[in-house]
Amino acid sequence: MTVKFIDKDRGYKRIGVNIKGLKDKGVKVGIMGSDSYDGVSVVDYGTWNEFGTNRIPPRPFMAITAARNGEKAQQFTSFLVGRMIDGKISSDQVLKNLGEWYQAQMQLTIRNAKEWAEPNAPSTIAMKGSSSPLIDQGRLVQSIRYEIVDGLESKASASTSAKPSKRMESLARIASKLAGVT
Repeated sequence: MTVKFIDKDRGYKRIGVNIKGLKDKGVKVGIMGSDSYDGVSVVDYGTWNEFGTNRIPPRPFMAITAARNGEKAQQFTSFLVGRMIDGKISSDQVLKNLGEWYQAQMQLTIRNAKEWAEPNAPSTIAMKGSSSPLIDQGRLVQSIRYEIVDGLESKASASTSAKPSKRMESLARIASKLAGVT
C-alpha cells in the first residue's frame, strides 16, 4: 500500500514572505528634503515652530500629531497587516498606506493649527495678511512627506517612525513558523 501525501500550503509561504518584507522596515514622516524659501530652510522653519524661539511660541505640530494619532496608528497598522495576511495587499503596500495616512494626519494638524496653536502676533498677521498659525504660503504643509526606511533596527532616527506593535510581531513569528520561514 502506497501512502500519498499532499502538501497544501494554504498561503502560509506567501504570508511568511510578506512578514519578512516588513522586517526591520518602517516609515518616517516629517519634513523631507532640503527646500528653502527666501533663504530659510523649511526644516529650520519647522524646527523653530515645533520647539519655539525667543520670538516664536512653540507650535508642536509633530508632537501633537503623535499624541493624537499614536493609538490610531497602531490600530491602522494592525488592520493593514491583517489585510496583508489575508493576501489583499503586500508588505510594501502596508508601509505605503501607513506612510500616506500619517503624512495626511500631520498635514491636517498643521492645517487645523488655528484650533490648537497659540495665535499669531498682530505684527505677524499684518505681515502675512492671515491669522493662520503655521500657514503662510503652505510650504511647511507641502514639505511633509513620508519615506519607507530599511534597516530600521540599525538606524537611530529623530523622526517619528511607525513599526508593527508587539502583538503584530508575535503574529509575524507564528506565521513565519507556520510557513517554514525563519
